[in-house]
Amino acid sequence: MIEDENQKLIDEIKILSKLSNHRLREQTHRLIDLYDEQKKKNTKLQKNHSTFLKQVDKRTVVIHETSTQKDKMLRQQSKMAAMGEMMDAVAHQWKQPLNSLSMMNDMLKDDFKEGLVDEVYIDEMTETTHTQIEHMVTTLNEFRTFFRPSKDSEEFLLEDCINSVEVLMRDELMKNTVNLKTDIKDDIKVYGFINEFKHLFLNLLSNSIDAFNEKNISTRDIAIKTYMHEDNSIIEFEDNAQGIPNHVISSIFNPHITTKQDSNGTGIGLYMSSQIVKKHNGTISVKNTDSGALFKIIIKH
Repeated sequence: MIEDENQKLIDEIKILSKLSNHRLREQTHRLIDLYDEQKKKNTKLQKNHSTFLKQVDKRTVVIHETSTQKDKMLRQQSKMAAMGEMMDAVAHQWKQPLNSLSMMNDMLKDDFKEGLVDEVYIDEMTETTHTQIEHMVTTLNEFRTFFRPSKDSEEFLLEDCINSVEVLMRDELMKNTVNLKTDIKDDIKVYGFINEFKHLFLNLLSNSIDAFNEKNISTRDIAIKTYMHEDNSIIEFEDNAQGIPNHVISSIFNPHITTKQDSNGTGIGLYMSSQIVKKHNGTISVKNTDSGALFKIIIKH
């Protein structure tokens, strides 16, 4: 070892110094003393440095755990917010078919009294009833699928994901007179968690609807476009809700940043959307257009 070799050299110098004159012996011993003193200082510095590194490691672990806990809390907040919105949406979506079924039941009773009920009438009533029930069952299945946690990654079509979101938001879009256009090019597949991507699209749609209502926009258009470019999957989401304020747009994907008035927003929707995209090996950006905002998602393959 280096330390052993150094000590051996020092011992040899001490022996040789005894054979030399008095002045040389003094200088030699002084040099050795300085070496020993510096060695002690270096040892102390190494201990301090080691202690410091241990403290840094502990702080790093604490910071990482705090950050992880923070992300878990934000994901939970986002999920709970989405759950509340979805419960409102499913209640609204079921209200219309339930009203229709109730009305048909009353009509059946009155028409029977009037003698209008025959086999053709029953067939038509049965078909209409089944259509309304099928709509309710489809909606319920979509909601159940959305809130059922995905345990494993899987390959899914973006078209299936967007169509599912359309089912979930159909009545909400109709209620708010929003015209949703989709241009799905190529059979684009993404490997990951389809429910998380549904959450992404639901966040974007909900934000646009809120912007339409806050700004009292009469003609309301949303366009979702998908295509391939240089082996990357591209998703473009554009609305005509007058865009995002310039002082906010650069930090819109940070947590707790919101454009909604009167603190109606939590500021976690777009942050969680960006985390979902990042998790699926992608990037998300936004820019203002002449009429609204354009979100662009690039999924790398």
